[in-house]
Amino acid sequence: MRIADALKIGELSAGTLITGHEGLNNIINSVEVMEVPEVLDWVTPGILIMTTFYSIKDDEEKQIDIVQTLIEKGASGIVVKLGRFIHELPEKMIELADKRDFPIISIPKNISYINILMPLYEKLYEEKQLQIQTHHPFFKLEESSFTSMEQAIENIAEIVNASVYVEDLEGKLLYRSANFKTDGWRKSSALFSSPQVTSYLKMIEEWIREFNDKSFIIYKMQGYKNKMLIPLVSKNQVFGIIHVLYADEKLAEIDAVTMKKMSNKLSELFLSDQIYYQKHRLYEMELMESYLHDVKDNEDKGITIVHFQAPWITQANQPENVFVDASCLVRKELDVLLNQFECGKTFIFEKHNHFYAFHYGDKADYPMVVKAWQQLVMQYNAGNSAETIRLSISPCISDGQNFDQALHSVTKMMEIGKKVKPEENVYLHDQLGIYEILIHLTSEDVVQKYTDTVLSPLLREENDELLQTLIVYLDNNGNISKTSEKLFIHRRTLNYRINKIEEALNMDISNPEAGFILRFCLKIKELS
Repeated sequence: MRIADALKIGELSAGTLITGHEGLNNIINSVEVMEVPEVLDWVTPGILIMTTFYSIKDDEEKQIDIVQTLIEKGASGIVVKLGRFIHELPEKMIELADKRDFPIISIPKNISYINILMPLYEKLYEEKQLQIQTHHPFFKLEESSFTSMEQAIENIAEIVNASVYVEDLEGKLLYRSANFKTDGWRKSSALFSSPQVTSYLKMIEEWIREFNDKSFIIYKMQGYKNKMLIPLVSKNQVFGIIHVLYADEKLAEIDAVTMKKMSNKLSELFLSDQIYYQKHRLYEMELMESYLHDVKDNEDKGITIVHFQAPWITQANQPENVFVDASCLVRKELDVLLNQFECGKTFIFEKHNHFYAFHYGDKADYPMVVKAWQQLVMQYNAGNSAETIRLSISPCISDGQNFDQALHSVTKMMEIGKKVKPEENVYLHDQLGIYEILIHLTSEDVVQKYTDTVLSPLLREENDELLQTLIVYLDNNGNISKTSEKLFIHRRTLNYRINKIEEALNMDISNPEAGFILRFCLKIKELS
């Protein structure tokens, strides 16, 4: 606030500027009443002094000294009440003030200090709050334009120089900044993972109640950075919470109105992201139909299907808050892989609650495509140990009519790969050996009926012990000693069980052909 502005506020507007006209732009930082002449210790730059000169009403030299001190200390001006204790100001004081562009304002004796001070205090407070807001780092966010929730989170993380993440009302992680580091609330950065605090659900309920009256909450955990909690709201209903860690206490000095606007902006961004992926899902289904049709007329082109699986992908099928479409967040995460994949035309699609990539490109590039996926998965898992991903890759098909069969095959391949090669993360159709044939056989009714017929006597619950004995016996190539050791039973007990098995199946299980039949049936049962 300038001296010129102050002269228009409240009853100070009845004052008269005696001298110091060139100092009307002096900035007022504070206002104080002075009746004690010892001003040296408490005068600060920008202060506006009000006085009657009561204690030195008969000492003109002292009055002049005070004005001199105010000028030297950088005060903005002085307001003197004339007509009560002094009737005019010393000429030397006026000359000094005029020379130094120091405003001296006189006010009539009937004006009360309080009628001048209160309006000025209010104006100074308003300006201080505005200055805090204007210079507050979050103030810029209100004016910023973001294309996605992810971009906004990264921007906030850059401002606070700390982690920022978003959770739903069950504490499941929905977004996290690239610089995410564990804190007292959560350790895992995996999509849909939960906080480590045991009572987190109860605490979230308390926060939601607080959000009824507050636009943000300051939450402190001993030994960790303070945290600002900002609600995501739609239709007056909280559906998520943004966690903003910070070390600079000034970040918490922000008014509720600004934070409310920030909350609304981030809420709209979150929902916009959801709508984007929902629309994109429909577009990609249309695109897939187009490629399936085009591949028939182009002998050089082929289609490859990639099936994804990870713990965080399976959680997308669980019921969520009505405002949060978990499948959209899974697609966003998978886009991280696709953004690095430059072979042909590739996009994500969903089918039967599973997530796949549809790749359309040259048949001759299939080996290169496979290699590219292997490298991407290895790189992704190396940097996301808490979010490891597996994938199975179909052969390259050139007929759209085989799409459903290839989809079933690549899905089944994932199940088989996890069972027979759990240490691997990429499963290829042509590297599963005999399982390539078994994949197809498991869907044949005649094979299932044959398997059930052969093994049915051992599939009853009371014969589970005999079934497990047969599996271990065949795995050890009929070696009695090794089988009994693996089962921790005596040889006589094992021989007794073998006799019971042979009676139930009506076959000699030591016979190589019988062994082959049983191995085949057991494997089909395992893979079905």
